[in-house]
Amino acid sequence: MGDRSSSTIFLHLPAYRDPELIPTIEDALANAEYPERIHFGIFRQYNPDDGFDDLTKYKDDPRFKIEEIHYTKAKGLPYARALINNKLLTDEDFVCQLDSHHRFTKNWDTTLINWYDELVSDGYNPVIGGYSPMYNPLNDPEERVQEPWMSQAACFYPFGTIFIRPGATPNWQNLKKPYPARFLSGHFAFGPNKWAKEVRHDPNIFFAGEEINLTVRTFTHGYDLFHPHRVVIWHATMREERSGMLVWDDQHRRGENQWSTGNDIARSRIRQLLGVEDNNHNLGDYDLGTIRSIKEYEAYAGINFKDKSFHQETINNLPPTTPSSGKWLKSHYHLVNITPDMLPGKDYKSILVAFDDDTGTGIHQTFISDDRLTQFLDSGKPIHYEEMFVTNSIPTRVVYWGISNTTGWAERVEFSL
Repeated sequence: MGDRSSSTIFLHLPAYRDPELIPTIEDALANAEYPERIHFGIFRQYNPDDGFDDLTKYKDDPRFKIEEIHYTKAKGLPYARALINNKLLTDEDFVCQLDSHHRFTKNWDTTLINWYDELVSDGYNPVIGGYSPMYNPLNDPEERVQEPWMSQAACFYPFGTIFIRPGATPNWQNLKKPYPARFLSGHFAFGPNKWAKEVRHDPNIFFAGEEINLTVRTFTHGYDLFHPHRVVIWHATMREERSGMLVWDDQHRRGENQWSTGNDIARSRIRQLLGVEDNNHNLGDYDLGTIRSIKEYEAYAGINFKDKSFHQETINNLPPTTPSSGKWLKSHYHLVNITPDMLPGKDYKSILVAFDDDTGTGIHQTFISDDRLTQFLDSGKPIHYEEMFVTNSIPTRVVYWGISNTTGWAERVEFSL
């Protein structure tokens, strides 16, 4: 590993109309043990009318490498990441890939380097990443989550990518070092310069599937995946501080369909990458690595991409390994949409959403009795959400069934799947 007394970290920050960009830069420097060794690669996609993300004061600082475009020319998050790594990254020792809305623990820089070096000493070729615990820019630091998070598989989307969500790290207080992970996160990944230059971001991906793309390509290029066992960096998850300023908000107002068409292309490329389909893409530099195969990743992670299934150990968030036995469970995704014309009653105490197999046996159910029901009854707002579950049966119908305060089981509708 050599002498780390002069090791530099390249902070990779794509920013789209982000009021947290400047606070992120300031907090990274304030909490670094060696701020002079922190270099910044920033791709700022800005609206000049915003005024909150002006980088003028940093442009004469040699630690900062900055590219800027008008926000209407944005081409998606992986495009921004690709530009940063291909154009702004030079000879820094490490890359810390982030978004542009973060807070940092004290001495975060040496913490990450020490974790990395310890894993290398254990014989690994590590990249450390995953979902960072959240902070709320509108109420900081009071709402910072103080427990580390991990990335978990929720389900397959119908178009072949995986919904990866954050979850609490089990037994984290007893962990002594970063622990094996199934997934990397787009908003936090720390590794050597070589990793960022080898596993290049595919600029043809707009947004959807960025994380599973990064994960499988990192793994097949021979890198080992780890989650942090302690909080080191926080992430603004809810994005309330820039409500209405996200890329899809702006594109919708301009009447553009880049979000839809760009994500369709991305998903098609990812299905080919995962070996699910041959969609006649030339993936070139953005294909899998050659050190490990996609089958080896599936065995390690307990995932079958073609079958859209997960091993029980994966659903239970047990450490990744090659399962020798146990159940494989099918992933199911359904977009629930309940309107007042379907269930016209006015005194429901709950609404049942139930999935049955072809014999009528229940597979999965949810009772809705929260604010969604209140708004449905008071203003007629549809109940619209994503229902996700895994099962060893095949659902063939979904039932929406009102439960009345006065009559019990009331109106119901059902749909074949």
